[in-house]
Order: sequence, then structure tokens, then C-alpha cells
Amino acid sequence: MMLRVVLLAFTIAAASANFYICESGSEQFLGHYTMDTSKTDGAPKFSNDEGMSVYRHSGYWYIGDLGPWPPETHYRCIQGCEHGMDSPQLDKVYEQNRNIGQLPAPTLQADPCAVNDEL
Repeated sequence: MMLRVVLLAFTIAAASANFYICESGSEQFLGHYTMDTSKTDGAPKFSNDEGMSVYRHSGYWYIGDLGPWPPETHYRCIQGCEHGMDSPQLDKVYEQNRNIGQLPAPTLQADPCAVNDEL
């Protein structure tokens, strides 16, 4: 019973956590992602200041632009990623959609991006 309580608390904390993308072949995907008020596939959606989103579809997590219809999926986390997670997994490399995503593919991380102040 205690293990369930701990796992539930971890899941709630993970779903409400913010995260960062610090490297991507497409600059619009860089930055700080925060939980949006809307949901996709029954899970929270996360967005950055550029309007790009990390969202769940059919149990897997994707990174793309939900503005146009149909949405533009640039990256996805399927191989090596858990199905049906309530929040995206951190430190997993998302696969590029060869038609639209640019390398390097992004990785979600909990820590803010390092700033280069040497300029």
C-alpha cells in the first residue's frame, strides 16, 4: 500500500513538473516547457514560449506544432519509451520525423539549460 502512495505522489509530481529542451535541430523547440491547461490523449500538454508542444497521442509522447491541422509531429518517443505514461520521460532521445524534424533530435531534461556568458 505504501508503495502505491509513493508511486502516485511521484506520478503527480512528474505530471506537474516543468522541463527543458536545450538542444534541437529546430530552434523553435528549445526552451522551458510548462504544463498547459489543456490535455491530449487524457494527459497534460506542455508548451514553450514559441508555441511548440510536447503531447501524448495513442499512449506515446510527441513533440510538434499543434497549431496547423493536421498537427505537425517533428519528433516522437516510441522505441525505448514507456507506453501510457502520465508525463513524458526525461533523458530519452526523441526520434526525428524524417519529413519534417531536424537533427539533432531533442532530449527532455529537468535541469535548466546552461547559459554561455562568454560572449
